[in-house]
Amino acid sequence: MSAIDEPSDVGYAYFRAIEETFIRLRGAPLLLSPADYRVARRWFEVGVPLDLVCRTLEELFARRAERGEPRSIQSLKYCRRLVEQAWREQRALAGAGVRRAVREVPVAARLQALARALPATLPGRQGIAERIRALGGPLEEVERQLSDLDRELLDQALDGLDENSRAEMMRQAEGTLAGLKERLPEERRAQIRDRLIGRSLRRKLGLPVLSLFGPEVVEIE
Repeated sequence: MSAIDEPSDVGYAYFRAIEETFIRLRGAPLLLSPADYRVARRWFEVGVPLDLVCRTLEELFARRAERGEPRSIQSLKYCRRLVEQAWREQRALAGAGVRRAVREVPVAARLQALARALPATLPGRQGIAERIRALGGPLEEVERQLSDLDRELLDQALDGLDENSRAEMMRQAEGTLAGLKERLPEERRAQIRDRLIGRSLRRKLGLPVLSLFGPEVVEIE
């Protein structure tokens, strides 16, 4: 298993941030494929900055909307050429030998941004914000702790819903997965189901993605 496939790995967090941006731009809950993981893993390994990837995706979708192109983009593979072209241009402008590594992130500043991004109505908000700000250590360890806290936050949010709202989220997730029953094993479908429910919870309650690579912290820099 590659590093980017590990849920708590920095590489996976990088991919998840790209996935969140891609799905938001598509306006549909279709998750990305293993082939898309490989595309994102290549970007991560060669050091393509996350903000450059997300900005290029936004520009691509905006241009297609201006042209009125009806066919939606189904895969990151469609975007690969433009992202890598933008990366080459950025390196050329910065000068030979200058490279912004993906792993060189302002950890303390991003933790502060995540704490501020918690919704004001979140039960126990102050305590959760303090836990986020108190994180420290190597980047991989901070990301792992944030991933654990993110799962804890989503579990609490799901438990706090009334029975009807919880059942509706499950129904919507199952509806999205209906066409994948014969194509994916149950374990993989369960993983996707959890991510779909998590995305619904974030939209409903305004919860940020607790990651050093989440859209809430990347977009402000």
